[in-house]
Amino acid sequence: MSLSVGLAIGARPLEPLELALLRAGHRIEWRAHSADEAISLLAERAPDAVLILDDPAFTRADIVGTADLLRVRSVLVHRGAVSAQGARLDVADRIALENDAPPDVSLLDATPAPALSPDAVALGTPAVAEPASPPTPVPAPMTTPATTPEPDPPARREPQSEPEPEPVAPTRIPYHPVETEGEHPEPIPSRVITVWGPTGAPGRTVTATALAAELALRGRRVALVDADTYGGTIAPALGLLDESPGFAAACRLAGSRALSADELTRVSQPLSAESGVPADRLRVLTGIGRPSRWPELSSERVTATLEACREWCDVVVVDAGFNLESDEELSSDIFAPRRNAATIAALRAADRVVAVGAADPLGLARFLRTYPDLVEAVDDIPVQVVITRVRSSILGLDPAGQVRHTLDRFAGIRDAVLVDDDPVAADAALLRALPVPLAAPKSALRTGVARLADALGYAVPRSTGRRSPFAWRRTG
Repeated sequence: MSLSVGLAIGARPLEPLELALLRAGHRIEWRAHSADEAISLLAERAPDAVLILDDPAFTRADIVGTADLLRVRSVLVHRGAVSAQGARLDVADRIALENDAPPDVSLLDATPAPALSPDAVALGTPAVAEPASPPTPVPAPMTTPATTPEPDPPARREPQSEPEPEPVAPTRIPYHPVETEGEHPEPIPSRVITVWGPTGAPGRTVTATALAAELALRGRRVALVDADTYGGTIAPALGLLDESPGFAAACRLAGSRALSADELTRVSQPLSAESGVPADRLRVLTGIGRPSRWPELSSERVTATLEACREWCDVVVVDAGFNLESDEELSSDIFAPRRNAATIAALRAADRVVAVGAADPLGLARFLRTYPDLVEAVDDIPVQVVITRVRSSILGLDPAGQVRHTLDRFAGIRDAVLVDDDPVAADAALLRALPVPLAAPKSALRTGVARLADALGYAVPRSTGRRSPFAWRRTG
């Protein structure tokens, strides 16, 4: 079995080890001269296994934690006895070097050893320590007919022996399907949700991808569309190929009146198998890789594509560009394409617009200056304001209160959703190329996105269950 191997062994080559790997049919993917370079290379080109030299410069828990997070097998390479620092990594797979003789690397062909213990992973940095230990799964409630009374808990445990009708996510991801025992709110108020934000990277893409994943985890069939004509980044953020942009292909099909549900499924991509989300639950139409391709996204094509997506999925989440200017309409050629037409068409085709701003003096100033232009562009479409990165380090005491006061005073906005700053969760999402609800399900960032989903009308109804007899009760 041929494997791709990464070497974290320093600048000095270990010729016997490399020769043994090549003779065994393995491929050396990269060589790292430092621990930081090894972490960076793991994120860019994750191999099947990484060989870590038992040296103080490389026996760091953040390397092993990053490898474990990316499902890369860690192997410790040592000379003689393993050092105390190397033993603390709790890496079961080890290769011993003896003089200049080629070592035995046959263990790479064997079944991987058990995963790292939580204590070893806890020695690493916060960015990788939390996701390294899988969270306890939330069991999916078993569906029972609404007319069947269930007076006691034992009757509810009987259907557990029956097979599930639908695939569920792996246990490492908390799966929250819509509970059948409660009545789902109908009608759904939003079918096309366009996420917009001013220039300055307020968090449009992170919000759009996280919202799409949150709705998918709540049982909706979601289409995530990248309609940014200036710099679409959904594909690299989710680890998807963008050589053939799905949204541009769908627009071309819409222009020739050949766009159908089957064609949308063909040109779209699911999330990676690591996400655990079923392929039919969340589909992604990637954006243009080069900004020079913006003429492919004309206003008519974008509108027709989004209308087709309405019939294809339950919810369509669109990541739009920042520019709302229409000065190019003054061009002498009235039939020339408009670069900002895709953004304006996505906003006007939406049932609800999510306006994203950053919670800092510059971000709020940019948002408040362009918010009137947004309201004018969308006419009477409801706008839900979201302010990200709320933190006291830049706003002082009571940052949430200051943001709400500023929005109310200068724009009359009183129902904004505030999302706390959570750089650890954002970094974990980028490192694993997954949306925040999948990469950091217990983070403050995911909690803010869940509040946004509730505000848009997709709150999961809570089942009315009996009070546990073991619950504490106040007496006296």
